[in-house]
Amino acid sequence: MAKRVCEILLDVIAPVSTKQFFGMTGDTLNPLLDAIRRDGRFEWMGVRHEEAGAFAAGAQGKLTGKLGLCAGTTGPGALHLINGLYDAKRDHSPVLAITGHIPTSEQGSSYFQETNLKAIFEDICVYNQYISSPNQLPRMAQLAVQTALTEGGVAHLSIPSDIINQEVPQSDLLRDILIPKATIMPCPGELQRAADVISKGGKIVILAGAGCMGARDELLQLAELTKAPIVRTLRATDVMEYENPYWVGGLGMLGSAQGVKAIDACDTLIMLGTDFPYSAFLPKKRNIIQVDVKPAHIGRRCPVTVGIIGHVRPTILELIKRITPNSNEAFLLKVQNQRAKWDETMDKKASLKNRKMIPPQALTRLACDLADDDAVFIVDVGEVTAFAARHLRMRGTQRLLGSFNHGSLGVALPGALGVQALDKGRQVVALCGDGAFAMMMQDFVTATRYELPLTCIVYNNEKLGFVELEMQATGFPKYGTKLVNPDFTAYADICGGKGIGVSEPDELESALKEAYASRKACIVNVKVNPDELIMPPKIDPAHAWGYSFAKLKEVFVEKEEK
Repeated sequence: MAKRVCEILLDVIAPVSTKQFFGMTGDTLNPLLDAIRRDGRFEWMGVRHEEAGAFAAGAQGKLTGKLGLCAGTTGPGALHLINGLYDAKRDHSPVLAITGHIPTSEQGSSYFQETNLKAIFEDICVYNQYISSPNQLPRMAQLAVQTALTEGGVAHLSIPSDIINQEVPQSDLLRDILIPKATIMPCPGELQRAADVISKGGKIVILAGAGCMGARDELLQLAELTKAPIVRTLRATDVMEYENPYWVGGLGMLGSAQGVKAIDACDTLIMLGTDFPYSAFLPKKRNIIQVDVKPAHIGRRCPVTVGIIGHVRPTILELIKRITPNSNEAFLLKVQNQRAKWDETMDKKASLKNRKMIPPQALTRLACDLADDDAVFIVDVGEVTAFAARHLRMRGTQRLLGSFNHGSLGVALPGALGVQALDKGRQVVALCGDGAFAMMMQDFVTATRYELPLTCIVYNNEKLGFVELEMQATGFPKYGTKLVNPDFTAYADICGGKGIGVSEPDELESALKEAYASRKACIVNVKVNPDELIMPPKIDPAHAWGYSFAKLKEVFVEKEEK
């Protein structure tokens, strides 16, 4: 019996995708919804805004490496996917987006909701096609899926309403998706060049990026062999447990003082799996060895001494065979001592002792400390990102996701929807600024509808805190940053979830424990101190990034008070 376009599409994606389809139904997608209903292998997750669906699918792709799925109907429905899909693009998350389209007979006539979706999606996608005939299936679906998975990006298929439910002629092209588990091995000559530079010794630092995921043990071997502290990027926060003595801190404006100092002081920097964009934080006139699977990343941010094309894990394994061990621990011990002092400072900031208001730092630390060893945190964009970067102390198999390259407000709640839908038994925690949460809060009801027991922790300071800081830092007066928030606690209850309001420091721990123990979608609405400042770890003019004299003075004062 011949199958229809929408049925063939499901056959193609079923073996390699997550099982949830996130989106909003509508006329052109109705045949797809009916196919999902009859198929039994998928679950339709009806969100209240397509952007949430795209964020959710992207989060699933980031966490699992499998194909995330989202859909939007003709015109506006498809356009609403775009921001979430850009986030997936920037984080190399494999996602398939299915969009409806107007009937082929009406195209070009300025028909109701007509948009040029292929042109609009072009910048987002690694594969972007318009299905104009049933004969194009299954080959177009296979190519879309295979490209998204192998290149790590977004594939888009736009299917007109008069095509999606047509029968597909018998085809010999229907086959399993080919996803070779290829590992890019480094060139021996470049490896030896890098090993010769590293073997000269001196002050060696490793900068670990997201490409180090899955190479924790090898990363430690290299650090131990070279006596190198490991500085991390934000996306690499969950590569290794926080307490490891070689794992000394972050880099960048949201990083740590010792991380920045270590990079500045090094003789040789080994960049592993990172395209760290803030070149002002990378050393000048030092030996730099960069390892990446993408040739275009080599030397893009700074001049490199040796560039190696390859995956991090096999590259490290080959490097350590060639490196002369470094016996001088003085530099490593110095950085570790700096880290100990930094930790003491962060501990003070995260303390609830003698506090009249709840510090967001304390909220972040407690949220992590009380969470399960395999909890997944999805952090929003804004001040909350800085608090997560400095005060989450990852352990076990805890993971951290966010919009770290695209930088989109509102990612945390829908990202948590996607991750929680994968496994209702795994703890999922969304760390949300109040401004960011309010952008996507309509989809909290999606969590209650599908009985997803996620926890949303809202940092309620009644302002766009990071924007306000930017204004002050560049010499502008605060304007337009004040927020008038609804009662998020009552909102959770209205949606069928659990709302917990916290305003006093001595209430915080019990509130978080109650939320984590709940098997319902929960909002913990925390009134945090709105006057807590996010300070950069380095304050010289080269790293000021436009900070005004008044703000620099504020930094100096805080430094003196420590």
